Amino acid sequence: MKRITLSILSLVLMSVSIFALTGGEQAAEKAVASKTDAQIESCITDRLARSEKLRPQGFAVAVSDGIATLTGKAVNAGSKGAATGIAKSCGATTVKNSIEAPPIRSKK
Repeated sequence: MKRITLSILSLVLMSVSIFALTGGEQAAEKAVASKTDAQIESCITDRLARSEKLRPQGFAVAVSDGIATLTGKAVNAGSKGAATGIAKSCGATTVKNSIEAPPIRSKK
């Protein structure tokens, strides 16, 4: 019984050790892979420009310390949300969405 308990305990400790080592490597890779403000801004601007629905709305983008600020006027709330999604997918740590959008009308 003691052998089984020790074997299980050994397996658990090895698993935890491997998990901790792997997680540490992934965190280091993410730190190295982080983008500069210019890269994030360029990514957001390019993706907005490639979008058939968002391009005509002419949103402005500024990125500082990983924080993306979006400004402009949207034709609907969906466009505002789509712009936020693009900014996050480009690596912005935070998105300050100051895009003005018309209120969402409730269905009656």
